[in-house]
Amino acid sequence: MSGVKKLFGDAALYGLSSILARLLNFLLTPLLTAALTKAEYGVNSLLYVSVAFAMVLLTYGMETAFFRQSQRDGADPEKVYSTAMTLLLATTGVFALVLIAAYRSAAGWLGVQDHPEYVLWTGLIIAMDVLAAVPFARLRARNRAKRFVAIKTAQIGLNLVLNYAFFVFLPKSVDGWPALQVGWVLIANLAASSFMMLLLASEWLAIKPAQFDRGTARTLLAYGFPLLLAGLPGVANEMADRFFLQALLPAEFAIEGVGAYSAVYKLSIFLILFNQAFRFAAEPYFFKNAQHDLRQLATATRLFAALLAFGVVAVVAGLPWLKHFIADKYWNDLLLLPVLLFANYLLSLSTQVSMWYKLSDRTMMGLWITLFGFALTVAGNLAWIPSLGMMGAAYATLLSYGGMLLLSLLLGQKMHPVPYDWGRLALYTLAALVLGGIAFHQPGWPAAAALGLMLALVLRSERALLARRTT
Repeated sequence: MSGVKKLFGDAALYGLSSILARLLNFLLTPLLTAALTKAEYGVNSLLYVSVAFAMVLLTYGMETAFFRQSQRDGADPEKVYSTAMTLLLATTGVFALVLIAAYRSAAGWLGVQDHPEYVLWTGLIIAMDVLAAVPFARLRARNRAKRFVAIKTAQIGLNLVLNYAFFVFLPKSVDGWPALQVGWVLIANLAASSFMMLLLASEWLAIKPAQFDRGTARTLLAYGFPLLLAGLPGVANEMADRFFLQALLPAEFAIEGVGAYSAVYKLSIFLILFNQAFRFAAEPYFFKNAQHDLRQLATATRLFAALLAFGVVAVVAGLPWLKHFIADKYWNDLLLLPVLLFANYLLSLSTQVSMWYKLSDRTMMGLWITLFGFALTVAGNLAWIPSLGMMGAAYATLLSYGGMLLLSLLLGQKMHPVPYDWGRLALYTLAALVLGGIAFHQPGWPAAAALGLMLALVLRSERALLARRTT
């Protein structure tokens, strides 16, 4: 139990910082959903979907590959780091040249032909975030949690402050303040990413090109490339619904539909926080320890499911207050939230149970799992958006994430069996579905009772673990 105790201690350390950073970032949502029109918010969403896709493509699994290879017995972490960063600097330089040459053409494809500078600014944000991925992984590998937290929080805090300055304070005090709208969002992000790069100065100085090693590079690429192949359909799976909505909804309100769907999706961030915080702590822990005792992985997964299930009910029960984080013009679309929330519950569990193919170095399996999920996404969106509109995209997301979770479990138990507590995993999932549904359709005291029942269920189910004294 000491291993699991350490895991959740690390989760608290990285998790609190991750939650704080996410919440600071989430404070942009009420501002932007109010300051931007639905169409502008849709454009903003499509640009940031492109950021997510490009990040996976341009980091090509190097963050996880660095983490894995630097933790191996006998590895030279500094040689691995310098090799990984030399590769990233070279490929990001190529991306920057292509961006400068082609951003005007790309603007038409993204529907922002009137503002091609948006694509250029977005590309610069991508380049900085790509180059920061491995330095942040290095901080985690060296247990520099405080520095990791400080830089992440400072970056997001500056982005938040600048957005509020651009949209709220400066327009009231400066005559003729330009209404750049989406442009101000990107300028704020550019400034914050530049500040992040400055704060990572010591990590840049640690890069020693002379330590570049071809054998290490081949090992990094061999490990990371399957993660790239898995990541591309994975991020496409998470983000494709916005593009399907743009393409399949009636043209006169398609981009507004993207904006509305994206705004409601933002409310699921409260659940995603659990997954993000857990991942920061879980990945290095499992690489070091879980291969020797898979029971720890099983226990941690069960507790993770309990936290997620409680999170689902808590978000839905708190919707009368949480809905104020988005502008009231989106409230008519809140029926999407329970479906998207439960879909993200399944995605978070899928991320956790898919740890088996990283631990067993079968990273190509991630490709087949995410391709299966992407196929379900495409089929679901094509089948349901024309008849069900935005709800069709939500159902397609639920179908995809559920299918990925099921396939990962089946393959994992065959190739790298983990002794999961199937009964309690099923109990928590069913409770999240039933009690979450009650909380959504019966606000007030029934929702509060559903939340209390979910908490009591978890405490009773885990009473033996909670009562056990650990050292």
